[in-house]
Amino acid sequence: MGRPANCRVVGGYVRDRLLGRPSNDLDLTIDGDDDDASGPARLLGKALGVHPHLLGTVPLRIWRIETDHLKIEIWPLGDLTHQDDTTRRDFTCNALSWELPDGPLVDLVGGIEDIQHRRLRAISRSNLEEDPVRLLRGPRFLAQLPSFKLDDRTRSWIEDLAPSLKGAPRERVGQELLTLLRAPAAARGLRKCLGLGLFEHAAPNDSRIEFEWLSIHCSAADTLNSLRNAGETPAPQQTERQGVDSDAARLALLFRAWGLPSERDVAPYAWQKPVRENALGAARLLDEARTAVHAPAVDRREFMWRAGPAFSPLLTLATALEPDQPKWRRWRRQWQRNPATFLDPQPLLSGMEIAEIAGIAPGPELGAAAKELLRAQIRGEIRSRGGAVRWLERRAASR
Repeated sequence: MGRPANCRVVGGYVRDRLLGRPSNDLDLTIDGDDDDASGPARLLGKALGVHPHLLGTVPLRIWRIETDHLKIEIWPLGDLTHQDDTTRRDFTCNALSWELPDGPLVDLVGGIEDIQHRRLRAISRSNLEEDPVRLLRGPRFLAQLPSFKLDDRTRSWIEDLAPSLKGAPRERVGQELLTLLRAPAAARGLRKCLGLGLFEHAAPNDSRIEFEWLSIHCSAADTLNSLRNAGETPAPQQTERQGVDSDAARLALLFRAWGLPSERDVAPYAWQKPVRENALGAARLLDEARTAVHAPAVDRREFMWRAGPAFSPLLTLATALEPDQPKWRRWRRQWQRNPATFLDPQPLLSGMEIAEIAGIAPGPELGAAAKELLRAQIRGEIRSRGGAVRWLERRAASR
């Protein structure tokens, strides 16, 4: 592949290479517009065996090339100079660039020195003002880079500008929050959000934020990640399912701290719908689960059935909140033996059979009988079709 004219590697990839951290996100800038970038994008896509995609609207259009293990974005600079592009960025450690193919490494804002001193420093106050989501990136980077400390002047800027985060696009706020919660030092990031006054402004309007609860339980964010890495989440052994449930457990911690928001409140954050729904269910059932974990096995079985897909992230979160409670692991083993029993239970009798045996016409009464029968089946009180028939006969006789 030929060399693209005036093409540079920029941003987090350069920072991570200097820190010796792996990175699969590669940002490139190129002089000109998206048409000028189309040739290099297609050549790069061909070399990687994928098709590039042009995203966004004028004037902010980018080319994206994505494989299973690598995401590359090519940003045309348009009328901007390289210096303009550098000085408009968020933090100095993200404003380094490497001119392709052989360098040099360009640093116009002191980013190399800040990396050496593990210092997170904003380039300017105005850059934070122009894009309030960048305020949230401060705690996010501190969660991803545990050895870094926040520069004092940057701290004062973020604290002063924190209320402006309330007006930032919720879908971008949601992306930053989830990235923070996935980070190695997620608890540190949450504490920074609290300390900088950002947490309440990242939440939905009218949230009943439980600051004290989160302050006590922040460490659970790190425990969630360690459980995921150790393979101790209760999700079935499917990578996609584990990813959904792990993110749902993380967001359930957030939703609990937000005071149990509604589906309408969290929809604008644009998290995947299954993740969002399971997280809401887990957050709402958390307190009940802390009682149910001590209940007899039949009651625990019924609770799993009622929780449905929310049970796996719920149990993961509960284990993170109380890692020394052995009964959570006992419950996890009960779930893992056959989760389909609770997620998709197969009734022992059809609706027509229930109607005929119990002498019930189609309608609400038949629906109630079918639900009661399924509940008894889930609890293990009925284990066969014959048992289900006898249960219905007894029910009919008692009425």
